Amino acid sequence: MSIGVGLTNSVVFLARNTNENNNAIGVTTSAVYALSKFFRLSADYTRYGKINIIPTWYNIRANTVETNLQIIFRSKNSLYFYPQFGLSYNTFSGYFTGKEDYLNLSAIYPQNQNVTSKWLGFNSGVGLEYKISSILAFASAKMRVGFTKGHSDLNILDVCYTFGLRYNFQVPSISKIFHGGNRYNLDFRKKV
Repeated sequence: MSIGVGLTNSVVFLARNTNENNNAIGVTTSAVYALSKFFRLSADYTRYGKINIIPTWYNIRANTVETNLQIIFRSKNSLYFYPQFGLSYNTFSGYFTGKEDYLNLSAIYPQNQNVTSKWLGFNSGVGLEYKISSILAFASAKMRVGFTKGHSDLNILDVCYTFGLRYNFQVPSISKIFHGGNRYNLDFRKKV
């Protein structure tokens, strides 16, 4: 198991973020648990700094909670590569002016008011990890896909890049717990 922290650069809610060079920077905390030698489960929470999408949105706050299954490929020089996929729960809130509303969001949201949107997303992406003793340096790229309010089409809602460090704890994997050869496997059969 490992826990860590990193920085995420993201196009928060891509469908609404129509301005160029308007990415949000966020802090990501993560926990990763090995299910077996080839599979891991990760849980991440990211809180983004406040941004504006002028002149339509102001004081935008966003955060994401997600879980992913990672498939691990190891090299001999402590470099790990992993495709990953999973689910995310996303929150986007801000002050909606309605000005230059190219997406016709005024039909859904009242103008000049604070608006909050929440959606369930599907994640997919890849990551790299380099192990230095108990410290893991990692980088990942992910895309989140979901449905936007008022539209029935599945869209790319977020693209993000994360860089950070994790500390690796030595805990048994689930496969080691339920297979022989360790203290967690108890044998209740009578000795003859």
